[in-house]
Amino acid sequence: SEWILDEGRSQGLSDETSFTAKIVTLGSYRLGVVQPGSDMDTLCIAPPHVAREAFFTAFLKKLENHPHVSDCVPIPGAYTPIIKLKLRGVSIDLLFARLVRPLEPGSDLEAVKDDEILKDMDDKSVRCINGYRVADQILSLVPNQEAFRETLRFVKCWARRRGIYSNVLGFFGGITWALLVARVCQLYPNYCFSQLVNRFFRIYDQWNWSKPVLLCEVVESVPGITGFKVWNPKTNHADKQHLMPVITPAFPAMNCTYNVTETTKRILLDEFRRGYEVVKKVEQAKATWQEVHEPFPFFNNGPFMHYLCLEVLAKSPEIHVKFCGWVESKLRILHKSLEGAVRGMQIHPNPEQYDLRNSDAEWPLGCGMFIELAFFQDQGALPGMMVDLRPTLHQFAEVVSQWSEKDVYNSNFKLKLMHCKRKQLPEYALKAQADKRTRRLCETERS
Repeated sequence: SEWILDEGRSQGLSDETSFTAKIVTLGSYRLGVVQPGSDMDTLCIAPPHVAREAFFTAFLKKLENHPHVSDCVPIPGAYTPIIKLKLRGVSIDLLFARLVRPLEPGSDLEAVKDDEILKDMDDKSVRCINGYRVADQILSLVPNQEAFRETLRFVKCWARRRGIYSNVLGFFGGITWALLVARVCQLYPNYCFSQLVNRFFRIYDQWNWSKPVLLCEVVESVPGITGFKVWNPKTNHADKQHLMPVITPAFPAMNCTYNVTETTKRILLDEFRRGYEVVKKVEQAKATWQEVHEPFPFFNNGPFMHYLCLEVLAKSPEIHVKFCGWVESKLRILHKSLEGAVRGMQIHPNPEQYDLRNSDAEWPLGCGMFIELAFFQDQGALPGMMVDLRPTLHQFAEVVSQWSEKDVYNSNFKLKLMHCKRKQLPEYALKAQADKRTRRLCETERS
C-alpha cells in the first residue's frame, strides 16, 4: 500500500481513497489444494494510476530491499509477466493487473468477478486477472467443494508422478486438471471421492476429444465489451486445430490446453487408459491405490533406450531462472520437430528438471532436461539405420539464440545438447531418481 500511495503522490493525485490495491491468491492455493513445497501464485490488483512499468521498477526495488525477501527475479517479457521471489523461504509467483476503474474503498472484490471489470483493460492484465476469476468460477460451479478438492489432490499427485503435469511442455497444467475434475463432479454430484476418481479415469479414457470439456456454456460476447477473442472453433481456424480442448469458464473463454501436441496427446491418453485399468483392479481388490500413482519409470521405460539431454547452465540465480524459463518455453518447438524427423521414432518428454549437483565446475548453477527416444520397426524404423538429428537440433539452437536478454548476460549462460544411451545417463539424473525411490520407500514404511 505504501508503494501505491507513493505512485499516486508522485503523479500529484490527491484522492487517496481511490488508491485501493489488493493482493489475492490464484491457482492451487485459491482452490484449496496447495501442497507442501508448492509455489504460491498471487496477483496484485492495482488502481488505474499504477502502470505495469512501476510494478517492475519501483515495487521491485522495494521487494529487493525487504529483509525477508530473497531470490527476486522479474520476468516482464513473459506472456504473463511475473516477479518470482521467496518470502521467508516460501516461493511466490506474483502477477500484476491494472484496473481501468478503481475499486471502492473496503471492496470485497465482488466487482472483480463481474465481466464489466474487463472493459478497456489491457490484454496482459486480462490474462492475469482471469486467473483469479477462473478459480473463483470453478469453486462456484462444483456441487460439493470438499469432494472436488479431495479428488483434485489425488489427480494432481497422480499427474505429477506420471510425468504429465506441465502446461509449458504440452501436457496439462494445474488449471486444466482442476477443470477436468470439476466437470466430473458436476456429472456425479452425489459421488464420494473413490467413486469420483473412478469416473475421472473412465470419462477421460473414453472422451471424444473432438468435443471440448466445458463447465458451462461459452459466453460469446458481453454488451459493451469488445476486442476479446473468445474460443470458437466454428469461426476461428486455429481453435479448430486444438487437440484436447478444455475451456475456461470465465469470459473471455479460452482453451487452456492449446500447447498439446500429437506426442503429448498420445502420452496423456495412454495414462488415462492405464489409470482406469488400475482403478478397476483397486475396486476388485487386485491392486492398491498406491499403484494408481506409481511414478512413471523415466530412464527405465521399456523400448525408450536413447535420450536427448539438454543442460541449461548459468553463473547466477537470476540468469538461471530466466534462461531456463526461456529454454523450457521453446521445448515444444523441438518436440514438434522431432515428431516427424525420423521414420518410426517416438519421443517421450520428461517434465522434470534435474539439478546438476555441481557436476560442472565451471558453471555453479544448472539443470538437465531429458527427452526419451524409441524406434519401432512396425512404424518404419529399420535395424541399423542411420539417425541424424543434427539439423533438428541446430534449428532449435537457433530458436534459443533469439533470447532477448542474451546480450545483457553475455558469456554467463550456456545450453548443451547431447545424445546418450541408457547406460550413459549422467550421474546427477540417476542419483535424483534413486533419492526419490528412497523417499517413497520411507513414506510407505511410515504409512
